[in-house]
Amino acid sequence: MKQRILICFCVLLAGASIMAQNLEAGFFLGASNYQGDLQPTHFLFGESKVAYGGFVKYPVLEYLSLRASFTKGTISGEDLNSSVNSGRRRRNFNFRSDILDFGLQAEFHPLTLIYQEKKIISPYLMGGINGFTFNPEAFYIDRYYDLAPLGTEGQYLEGSGVSPYSRFQVAIPAGIGVEIKISDYNSIALEFGIRKTFTDYLDDVSGSYPDLAQLAELDPLAASLSFRKLDDNGEPAAFPATGAKRGNPDAKDLYYFFGVNFAFNITNILNLGGGPSNYSVW
Repeated sequence: MKQRILICFCVLLAGASIMAQNLEAGFFLGASNYQGDLQPTHFLFGESKVAYGGFVKYPVLEYLSLRASFTKGTISGEDLNSSVNSGRRRRNFNFRSDILDFGLQAEFHPLTLIYQEKKIISPYLMGGINGFTFNPEAFYIDRYYDLAPLGTEGQYLEGSGVSPYSRFQVAIPAGIGVEIKISDYNSIALEFGIRKTFTDYLDDVSGSYPDLAQLAELDPLAASLSFRKLDDNGEPAAFPATGAKRGNPDAKDLYYFFGVNFAFNITNILNLGGGPSNYSVW
């Protein structure tokens, strides 16, 4: 299915390249956030981080454009953000991860389809297919450690039945936005986009605790970062039984980008008399 979706997008992009339309290029500036085992049900503004990227956009129809984009952001979460009486708070996990997100999206402008004319202010829907890379890290004692190579859920223990996860994944982007046309040469758009992933390991937390005694023999650091729970007195708790719940494997992780797209109509700018150096896009 993923291969078929990619083929469809490639065919659409090839068709767009032979149409005499306007090519746009621009950049994105905004923020990133996530939802997962360390932030399961609500949005924490304090965990938002700066995100930025670039894109090129090509109109296939008056109301439909294809966009290739690349965005870099950071996501993070910490159990200490939860309520005082929460079991997640006593679990005591934290993480951060850079996200490199790239792919193809379609922009659909419904008002343009209805009125057969693009308005100065045009709301739109966005969807497509993306790939992304991530690398969860946790702060422990005095520094950050990469978590994936440690196998904190027993990925490298013989007979554990848990496989290492790939740090390259596919995501389905979906979002809404409002484009504001400034002139024939440039526009801005406010956009909020969700990336639905097929992994539960953006934060390195998914299923159950491994045999922590066995993991400690293999790698003491892996065991320390696998289990960081505190007891009621704030002291390190005793190891749980093998298979005790560590996260929720039934809910895959999400990440978000929200911010502003600044777009420039390259075709119109280059067609200006005297070249683009004689024109201010603002």
